[in-house]
Amino acid sequence: MPAGSVLLERLGVGSVFEVALVRDEGGRELILKRVAPQVAQVTGKGALNRERDILRAASGVHLPELVDAGDDAAGQFLLQTKAPGTTLRAWLDGSTPRLDTARWLAMAQAASRALAALHALRDAAGDLAIVHGDVSPDNLFFGEPSAVTFVDLSNATWRGGPWPVSPAARGTLPYAAPELARNEVPPTGESDTYALAATLLAVAVGPITRASTEAGRLFEVASSGVLRERIEERPDLPKHVRRAIFDALAFERIARVASSHELAERLNR
Repeated sequence: MPAGSVLLERLGVGSVFEVALVRDEGGRELILKRVAPQVAQVTGKGALNRERDILRAASGVHLPELVDAGDDAAGQFLLQTKAPGTTLRAWLDGSTPRLDTARWLAMAQAASRALAALHALRDAAGDLAIVHGDVSPDNLFFGEPSAVTFVDLSNATWRGGPWPVSPAARGTLPYAAPELARNEVPPTGESDTYALAATLLAVAVGPITRASTEAGRLFEVASSGVLRERIEERPDLPKHVRRAIFDALAFERIARVASSHELAERLNR
């Protein structure tokens, strides 16, 4: 454990990181990340270093803040702040009451602004070119009234680092864009925008594919996309909002909302 930290809970093992909740000497609850046991050390350390560098460059703008990074008796670790609020997964699995119209709109508008702000981050050397690479209900936290935090940068890229260590990284189905599902291109800001729109759709209406298995979802997303027309099941949402989600989820890239900035503008009109 990092010096002075106390383990509170093991949160789980993902495809790249092992994650735990700890408390530091000051009483803060923090997130501790290490390379997952099943991941090759070179691959895992590359992903851990990339997340460290992006967090440092972003300085907490809609991402966790970097608290510490280093090595201890258990190996390399990353310590970061805990995202405020609730993961959007809670509204999909029924553990939190369904968002009503006003709260869904507040969440969607704040999330779109947050993604646009993340994509627009710059420093003295220019555009940071941050791409999250895996926007999904598990990786997006919302704290009312408008706090939005994206977590898990294992698929992320940015100006100062290499592309994802896994060339087949495509994000989470069914939120990954069709071209990512087909492994045709690496993640981009445009595919982040698609994934956010798919996440917002799922929180609004529930399942967004007919298929329920991973293989079935992969085929459906890759060959025809998600059930974007389901947004019309929410007539309580303003027409321009429904249209923005529908357009952002077009199967063909050329027909979609062009950027997170445009999606934010349309949702916040």
